[in-house]
Amino acid sequence: MNKKIKFYYSITTYIIFGVFSIITTFYVPYLNQSIGLSLTEIGQVVSIGALFAIFAQPFLVNRLSRTENKKKFIITHLSILILMIILLMFINKNTIYLFAILYGILILTIMPIYEVYVEELSVKQDIEYSEIRKWGSIGFGCIVFLSGVLISKYGFRTIHLLGILMIGITIFMITTKFKNIKLKENRKKVKLITILKNKNVLILGMINILAIGTYNAIEFAYSTYLIDLTGNNIIANNIYSKSIGLRVFIEFLSFIVVTKYFKKGSPKKYLILAFVIAGIKILLFSTGYIPLVVLGDQLHGTMFAVYLTFLFKYIRKIFEEELVGEIFSFVNVLGSAGANFVYPQIFSTIQVNFGYRIMYLVAFSIILFSALISLKILPENEELMDILNEN
Repeated sequence: MNKKIKFYYSITTYIIFGVFSIITTFYVPYLNQSIGLSLTEIGQVVSIGALFAIFAQPFLVNRLSRTENKKKFIITHLSILILMIILLMFINKNTIYLFAILYGILILTIMPIYEVYVEELSVKQDIEYSEIRKWGSIGFGCIVFLSGVLISKYGFRTIHLLGILMIGITIFMITTKFKNIKLKENRKKVKLITILKNKNVLILGMINILAIGTYNAIEFAYSTYLIDLTGNNIIANNIYSKSIGLRVFIEFLSFIVVTKYFKKGSPKKYLILAFVIAGIKILLFSTGYIPLVVLGDQLHGTMFAVYLTFLFKYIRKIFEEELVGEIFSFVNVLGSAGANFVYPQIFSTIQVNFGYRIMYLVAFSIILFSALISLKILPENEELMDILNEN
């Protein structure tokens, strides 16, 4: 029975991450090539989406955590996602900024909400979440590859229709194969603001925006950095596509290794290890030597598998079970939408004035600093933070 449940969770995760790859990876090319936006306009649109995601994600995860029927909540969100993809197919320059707001609220939030939902389902079924999440990595990579082929032959509308079909399959799987999570009868209600004001939640969020936020934000430069190093667009694009494809496979293998050999390790120790691996990747980038740069990019798969696995485990060890979703959402949004809203302009300025090498060394210094202070200020496993009684 457990194997069947694991299969259903895994195949659904594969599909939903594939959908997410369609509506995020190809969002910028679609805006540029189909809608006709300039790079400046695209930057504005992306920033608007990131800004609204910062506020929407904690709120929506908070609603998910408190709803009586979580399955219905997820299905409703996915149904709205179908409408958003249809809308995406018909937007133009006059409506793009309104769409950007909806994109941040309803599209950028779908993956964190789904991850919180499936992680909780997995824990209740005594399944390691990393065993499920690894299929999301493969789904993301496979659908990106397939979508690239479809776009070159048939255009963007084909992948949008593919996304709608995949969401339909996901809704069917969740409706028929997923159990509903029931709330505890004596569960205490906690206001979202109470969670966000907690000192230890803020510490974890601060560490995340410094380490993972910097790491995520610096990704924007990889493709242009390769062009700068090679002096040839075709060679750079070839290296970039192969590097990204390989790191997806390494991410899949890393989830398997982490699940099999390290799942009982200290969450704090391995969370800090993820920061260290992230720092090593950026340090290798700073060398400017192409083989080391590509090698550094492959560390992403290992870093992400360790980070995501032990971030959930750390939050479950430190905070009450009822608050895992909200706290993960808050920390995650700071490392993704929050960082992408703040950091790119800073690193772009450094790159323009001092070059790529200095930009990467600055990023490395921030991540190293984050790892070092994490040793001191992150609470230990046994120091349970009783937020419920603070309310």
